[in-house]
This record gives sequence, C-alpha cells and structure tokens, in this order.
Amino acid sequence: MNTIVCNTLSGAVSEYTGFAFQSITPTHAGDASGLYTLGGDTDNGQPIVANIRLPATLRESTLKKRLSMVYLSMKGAGCAQFSVLGPNGMPWAYEFPLRCSEQTRCIVGKGIRENYLGFALSNPAGQKFSLDRIEILTLESKTRRV
Repeated sequence: MNTIVCNTLSGAVSEYTGFAFQSITPTHAGDASGLYTLGGDTDNGQPIVANIRLPATLRESTLKKRLSMVYLSMKGAGCAQFSVLGPNGMPWAYEFPLRCSEQTRCIVGKGIRENYLGFALSNPAGQKFSLDRIEILTLESKTRRV
C-alpha cells in the first residue's frame, strides 16, 4: 500500500511506497506495526529516487511539435534522466550530466513529433538535487496536424 502526502503550504506531493502509514508528521510516521523516524539521505539503506512528472498538454497550437532542446536550471552532481512522454505515456528517456554551473541541457531525439507532450525528470542514483526551471524549446511543423 502507498501513502500519498500533500504539503498544504507548498503544494508539494510525496508518495511513500511499501508503508501503510496511517499518520504522518514532518519527522515521524506511524502505522499498525510502529513509529518510524523520517529523515536522512536513504530510505532504509536504499537511495531515494525522485520522479517529477508533468502532464501531457497541447502546446500553443494543434500543429505537430518537434523538440529542439531541453535546458534545466538545476543544482546537483552526477547524472539525471529526462523523459519525453508521448501517446499513452510512452517514454523516451535521455540521461544528462548535472554541471557545476547549475545550468545544463538535455539533448533529446529529433524524431519525436506529437501534438500532446508530457515530460518527466528523475535522479536514478538517488543523489540530492534542486530544480529551479525547465525550459523546453519546440519547433512547430508548418503544415502537419495529423
């Protein structure tokens, strides 16, 4: 069973898997088997992998879009993964390095042409990061709608 928690001040949502928490505070969570302390850099010894998913939306017009480049303002180290979500949530995933300048880019496939596009970002190694902005540059087809 999963537990979904919403921070009412910031609107941030977290999902805890493998725990049937019945109550939660900023530092502790409880279920029928006991009380757990929340905190640290791991989840019971496992890296904490974050997944951010933006819904598929129709961007600007009904003409097919092709992605040119994705730019991210992001602090962290190591590599992250950016995914383009096509029809039915089908992902095209791309790994990219995080740079010390806190500005990075992700080169995406040139063959993706869709009306509705969604996006996702994750840290597969569980490293710390903070994200300030994602900028997605698209090129619009001149005539193609279907």
